Amino acid sequence: MTVNDSPTINFNERFGHVGTRGLPKYAQLREMLLEAIKSGYWKPGDKLPTELEFAEITRFSLGTVQRALRDLAEEGILVRRHGLGSFVAENRKQVEAPWHCRFLDDSGDGVLPIYSKTLARRTIAEPGPWTKHLGRPSGGLLKIDRLININNEFTVYSRFFADPGLLKPLATGPLQNLDGANFRALIMQECHLPITQVVQDVRVAVLDPEAAGNIGVKDGTTGMLVQAVARAGRDTCLYYQEFFIPPTTRALRLTDGTPSFDPSF
Repeated sequence: MTVNDSPTINFNERFGHVGTRGLPKYAQLREMLLEAIKSGYWKPGDKLPTELEFAEITRFSLGTVQRALRDLAEEGILVRRHGLGSFVAENRKQVEAPWHCRFLDDSGDGVLPIYSKTLARRTIAEPGPWTKHLGRPSGGLLKIDRLININNEFTVYSRFFADPGLLKPLATGPLQNLDGANFRALIMQECHLPITQVVQDVRVAVLDPEAAGNIGVKDGTTGMLVQAVARAGRDTCLYYQEFFIPPTTRALRLTDGTPSFDPSF
């Protein structure tokens, strides 16, 4: 197949108009690719054109193409197989019964499907907003970084903090087991701890460089910051969690109005 016959040509013609003005070039291409996957142009399991084909047919450099593909692979949208190329992921892990990042669908009655990918898990000692709630355990705090894909429309970056001694199932085991995991269910079922209270604070905020880079928006972008604190009883803080949300027209449902509401996962 020659480059002129490449499906990349149709991709550029169909999705080159996607509204990405003001984004870094790699983020522009990332949004084009997401739109192509969301529309069904490429389906789960499909192989994408090569990096060189993308660079030759689109307006982007090879380095930009590589960055966009790498970001989507880190989010679990693509699978990159050495020597074979990039493929649309077939088995993304959807979060079942989520209570956070519940963005309303077009009907306004349902919520969009979400998929989570765990980026890192480590123990930290540095203080931060979490210290007020969790203190400074002698062994450090568990920190889990995740990307939460909202229906292939946009990505939310999450930071989760907890005492690793209290939530051992989250602190141990293969990292990939946390992909698509409902943290709320793990805490209640495997740690045998009830979540009796969740307090959420939401504000408009400038996304910090780490968050902006992880979700593919420009440094200095203004989005939403959701800070959630969960407790078991009055005195035990189970975790502190942050969600960095890029600009979106989607409505975020924070509560369903039921007494047992627990907006954590």
